[in-house]
Amino acid sequence: MTRNFRWLAFVVTVFWAWTATTQNLKVTLPMVAGATVPLYPPLARAANVQGVVHVKITTDGHHVIATHVEDGPKLLATAAEENARTWEFATHDPTTFTVTYHYKLDAKLAGNPNNPIVILRLPTEVEVSSAPLVLDTSGTSAVYEDGHAGGMTAAVK
Repeated sequence: MTRNFRWLAFVVTVFWAWTATTQNLKVTLPMVAGATVPLYPPLARAANVQGVVHVKITTDGHHVIATHVEDGPKLLATAAEENARTWEFATHDPTTFTVTYHYKLDAKLAGNPNNPIVILRLPTEVEVSSAPLVLDTSGTSAVYEDGHAGGMTAAVK
């Protein structure tokens, strides 16, 4: 009986130590204190490009000091990385983490297509949704899914 009790005590101690260690390994993500609003790149809208971009961010405790696009469509990746570089944080220990940008085109979105719907789940997720851009084949102006003309011009040759 004593042998079983010692074994049980040993297992409980190891489990407790493992749990305490894994809890200490959790990285506390920084709080975003400021950033520019991410927009849907007009060229990506015109090309009907949507998708997911992962950007790895390294901070110095206040600012982004390095970014690296891990994957995603090039037209979206550039915009996501540029946006991530604008982030500023409340004071924290320097860290590295990945942000997932979701870019979605939805013809059902109403309102001004130049003002996308942006959902921020900071600091790990950003969602940007916009109406698709349909280019007028005459090359004189951009026409949106809802039929109104935009201020962009597009030369088609």
